Amino acid sequence: MYGIKKISELLGVSPITLRAWENRYGVITPTRTEGGTRIYSEQDLSDLKWVLHEKEDKMISIRQAMLAFKEKQASQTSFTSPSSSDISFSNLTDAIYEALIEYDASTATETVNLAFANFDYETVFHQIFIPILYNVGYQWETGKLSVAQEHFISHFIQRKILRFFEDTQSEQGTVKALAICPPNEFHNIGLLLFSLFLKKRGVDVIYIGENTTKESIKSLIQINQVRLICFSVTLNSHIHYVVDFIEYLEKQPVKLDYLIGGHAANQLPKEYQNHVLTGELEDWEKWFQTTHYHKKVKRHNVKI
Repeated sequence: MYGIKKISELLGVSPITLRAWENRYGVITPTRTEGGTRIYSEQDLSDLKWVLHEKEDKMISIRQAMLAFKEKQASQTSFTSPSSSDISFSNLTDAIYEALIEYDASTATETVNLAFANFDYETVFHQIFIPILYNVGYQWETGKLSVAQEHFISHFIQRKILRFFEDTQSEQGTVKALAICPPNEFHNIGLLLFSLFLKKRGVDVIYIGENTTKESIKSLIQINQVRLICFSVTLNSHIHYVVDFIEYLEKQPVKLDYLIGGHAANQLPKEYQNHVLTGELEDWEKWFQTTHYHKKVKRHNVKI
């Protein structure tokens, strides 16, 4: 939930303009507190982003963009979730993807919730979310998706994963892991998924994420007694950052284990290949069962 000031910052639109749009077009109307304060939902934010994208992409007036949004609302029955008798990974994947490329977060969320109601959330992430992301990457590279669409879909999926990550609690005092991307690496959804995998199995994960410098984590490792470092690298041009990072860690007084995942991990020098882990859930499970970590932790499932 957002106040009008935060929405203004996120959209780059003044509060005065937002209030004027609300009064003039009556399409995107936030709820209000008892004191009259406007409260915008995630859906309101998504809808306003759609309107602004429509205006800029088609070079039309805000009034025309608002009318287009109203027409979109009226025709939303064109995107429907699969029925309970027609649930499959492919149908769910297609339905979510088709909704997201139209910036229809509401229908996408409805279908995601249907998936969660029928499958374990890790299964949903790996059998539905990952194929969507692969398709998004391919469609973007071939020019069939815009940057706005790619960002919208990636952020939508990331928010869904973060919801589970934040609500999964690890037992204090257990093994601690640190999840990071090397400098200039900003693709972090795979790393987030693996962090959630570890948390679900009781490992206490400190998730830092994208664009982390080696100097910034030295004290963090010592203070928190981190024993496992998880890297994600998706671009070949970032391989040298990972190597530099590992060489730096190996000079520290604490002995650390480390894992490396991501599309570019198989491009690492040969001496690092035994630390590479693929993106398959079954491979993660096999790795975990062969380590000493699973003997030291308890599993912590979460239902949302």
